[in-house]
Amino acid sequence: MISTTHSRSSRWWTGLPGPATGRTLVCLPYAGGGPQTYEGWEASLPADTSVLAVTPPGRGRRFGEPLCRDISSLVQPLARELAAAVDGPYTLFGHSLGATVAFELCRELRRLGFRPPAALVVSGRQAPDLPWTERPISGLPDAEFTEALRDLGGTPEAVFQQPELMGLLMPLLRADFTIVESYRCRDEAPLDVPILALAGTRDQRATADLMSGWARQTSASFTLRTVLGEHFFVDTDPEYVTGLLSAVL
Repeated sequence: MISTTHSRSSRWWTGLPGPATGRTLVCLPYAGGGPQTYEGWEASLPADTSVLAVTPPGRGRRFGEPLCRDISSLVQPLARELAAAVDGPYTLFGHSLGATVAFELCRELRRLGFRPPAALVVSGRQAPDLPWTERPISGLPDAEFTEALRDLGGTPEAVFQQPELMGLLMPLLRADFTIVESYRCRDEAPLDVPILALAGTRDQRATADLMSGWARQTSASFTLRTVLGEHFFVDTDPEYVTGLLSAVL
């Protein structure tokens, strides 16, 4: 069990957990992303909801900290911080890599004996027990890695045109894709947590069919919803996504 005597602020997130009488939405970023993805979401959610946007090592004020290259080194310390800080009901949300992190975070919280979230919302990510079949890119030479990132989308072209900025981001992006490529879902009991899965209608990497397998990871309810857009629909249509989240908070 975890002691709950702890500061509610943390280098692990922006924002503060909601009070015991409120609700907290914990948001995990996609590969290369950070808390800025979730700026402004709180205004579109129910009034008693606080947003905790997770800041993994290497982003923002955590720039320069050792990067995580496997999922355990990310979720284990985060789970302890979260369990010590959140008093009221909470929901976990993650997009792409963040969906896998949210899922493993939920499992780690269960191991710690912490109460489960009200819901786990996974977005833009195939079911975790499916094999990763895409070409590994984390170890490619810089020029090839950059082109692979262009093909994946989600990174503004202006970033690619700034060599110094790309030089700063490259280690972080490589570390995140190392997590993606090395992840293997361990065989554990399904979560007793409702799962909502969000699939982009034009997302070829996480189609509705690939995401339907998330149903295997819960003994509670499972719902699959589609969102108009490609892989990064959380950036292109955040209002629709927050509307779906409002229904499960």
